Amino acid sequence: MKLKNIHLYFIMVAGMITWGVSWPAAKVVGRYGDPNDLIVWRFVLAILTMLIIMKVLNIQLKFPQKSLKHVIAASVLIVFYNFNYLKGTQIGLSSLGGVIVPTISPLCTYILTILFFNKQSHLKEIVGLLVGSFGGILLIRAWEINVENIVSSGNLYFLLGAFLWSGVTIFAQKTNEDLHPINFSFWIYGLAMLIALPIFPLDSITAIFQYDILFWGNFVLISVVALGLGTTAYFITTMRLGSDKASSFMFIVPFSAVLSASFFLGEAIAVTTIIGGLLSTTAVYLINK
Repeated sequence: MKLKNIHLYFIMVAGMITWGVSWPAAKVVGRYGDPNDLIVWRFVLAILTMLIIMKVLNIQLKFPQKSLKHVIAASVLIVFYNFNYLKGTQIGLSSLGGVIVPTISPLCTYILTILFFNKQSHLKEIVGLLVGSFGGILLIRAWEINVENIVSSGNLYFLLGAFLWSGVTIFAQKTNEDLHPINFSFWIYGLAMLIALPIFPLDSITAIFQYDILFWGNFVLISVVALGLGTTAYFITTMRLGSDKASSFMFIVPFSAVLSASFFLGEAIAVTTIIGGLLSTTAVYLINK
């Protein structure tokens, strides 16, 4: 651990804790409305958060001229990631989503860094991939899988979310020489909102304002705190340390997700979830050691 990056480590730990807590919060939000009605508003709050941060830090808005194609690609992926995130938590266990996505995604990210950045593989990293794959089998309870079960349990949405987030991470790293991370966050949230509008049209623009304080407390948590602040911290670290290193911090998410889901929602935690999460976390450590 380099001392010059110590502030990034603190920022990332805080950001990943907010990600973990956001999983049960998303479950609560899903009781009020479908993902189609919430995605656009989530990006709206994230954009407003970015504007406030840019004002406070005196960061000028810069158009991503050189990296526009990467920003657009990341925006498309983050739209569909958010759908899977909200839909999966709506029908499945939020704690399971909070374990599957942040443990499978870093493994996918590592594979993508090999493909896109010509990263050299080492024995410990190959062992890590094998351990992580076994952990993934336990997490999704592969021996019980059938088409109906994997959809109804929400696991399919969580798996898709893990793959999509890996892509977002790679495109974030590709923009590190052109954009400030705050600028990157602003543009992908802004473009994501525009992309989401025709794909997930709002049935009623004002319906969301009729929900109670419980909804708004949790919606602000997943939109302003987790997406606006936590995800931006992730992008900052990705651009400074690289996608493989940044994704390794995601091992913090499962533990905060499981604990918060158990405490706030009373969700029972399966033994396979704990073992699979520990194995996948070990894999992330081996890959990024």
